[in-house]
Amino acid sequence: MSIEQRIDQLLARHVQSDGPGAAIAVLRDGAFIHRNAYGLADLEWEIPLRPDCVFRIASLTKQFTAVAVLMLEERGALSIDQPIEQWLPDWRSCGRRITLRRLLDHTSGIWRHDSDQIERTLRPNPPVPDVLEMIRERDLEFEPGERYRYNNSGYLLLGAVVEAASGQPYENFLREAIFEPLGMASTRILTHQRVTPHRARGYVKGRNRFHNARHDAMNWSHAAGALGSTLDDLAIWDQALRSDRLIRRETLERMLAPIRLNDGSLYPYGFGWGTADYRGHPVFHHTGGISGFASQMLHFRDESLTTIVLSNLYLFPSDQVTRGLIRCVKGWDEPTASSVTAAQLAPFAGRYDNDDGPIVVAADPTRWAALDHDRLCNPSDPEVEFRFSKPQDGRFQHLDYASPLWPVSTFRRTE
Repeated sequence: MSIEQRIDQLLARHVQSDGPGAAIAVLRDGAFIHRNAYGLADLEWEIPLRPDCVFRIASLTKQFTAVAVLMLEERGALSIDQPIEQWLPDWRSCGRRITLRRLLDHTSGIWRHDSDQIERTLRPNPPVPDVLEMIRERDLEFEPGERYRYNNSGYLLLGAVVEAASGQPYENFLREAIFEPLGMASTRILTHQRVTPHRARGYVKGRNRFHNARHDAMNWSHAAGALGSTLDDLAIWDQALRSDRLIRRETLERMLAPIRLNDGSLYPYGFGWGTADYRGHPVFHHTGGISGFASQMLHFRDESLTTIVLSNLYLFPSDQVTRGLIRCVKGWDEPTASSVTAAQLAPFAGRYDNDDGPIVVAADPTRWAALDHDRLCNPSDPEVEFRFSKPQDGRFQHLDYASPLWPVSTFRRTE
């Protein structure tokens, strides 16, 4: 079976022919070995997705913001070890030194402006300076450098730093420094008002059918997640990074170095990219999720192999599809799992919590499969492991959530 056929089979598991879908690309040595689209760009008009459709790429925006900051550093316009207030004089430091580096690697501890319970699609859309003022007014969540916690607010601040250091609006700097020189003609900030050729419509999935995604407040995303792009433009972006067209190779390596926290421990995230080891291969990658859209881009570091997933369905399983694409190209097998009974699930069942929320394990054999006596998985994705430990009174007390491309996250039983 050819790579094309294997990828087509993979996408058939995740895309309904009459629903939203995804544009998929795999590049090797700068050339497409797969470039195709699956599903519909517009359900109401039954218009198929095309490989050149424009999608919101959400948090893939962060790598463009990070590269813009590092380009300015290479030009001598700023240093990532400068404090925020050197570029944003109104910033309240409150005696704590927060550098641009801490914004880039999500260790600043600043208030996360999208962490409240107001749905982003129901929020007002204030000007970006007003959003920045909200961030300035709130207290820190933890001491800078104490821990990693994903933070969109930091990237909104970095967008303002790009403007202050370059003397240009954020979008203008990206266009003149990155998009136009590279020929990325379809990449820009997407607004709901702007007419954008070949734009895919965004959708969410309800219990029984798909719905049009609500428009969210775009100014809450801005330099953290407001860009739109295509497979072709992101392929250009990948090659520009690999060929040192925008930043020097040593700068890219600095961007991909793990975070060193205050206690000396390391965390596998750089500046705008997560880092991981997938089946013995070092990779850097990022996902994006925003109302109606999902995305993921992954780059191998030890060979010129890249995958791109752009979807017009919120919560599309981009991470699972990304790993599937790699297996298709590499000819790797997917792990196998065994069916379980409700009785076998009894020691696992319960609620487990950490700072990011709960995982509830129900004794439902349709939702779980077994990898070992202390490891479960979702039957549709055996690579993602739920590892249990510390049995007490016949029930496990700890749960480690282990997905191949992400750091292990530990949960504790709270019943």
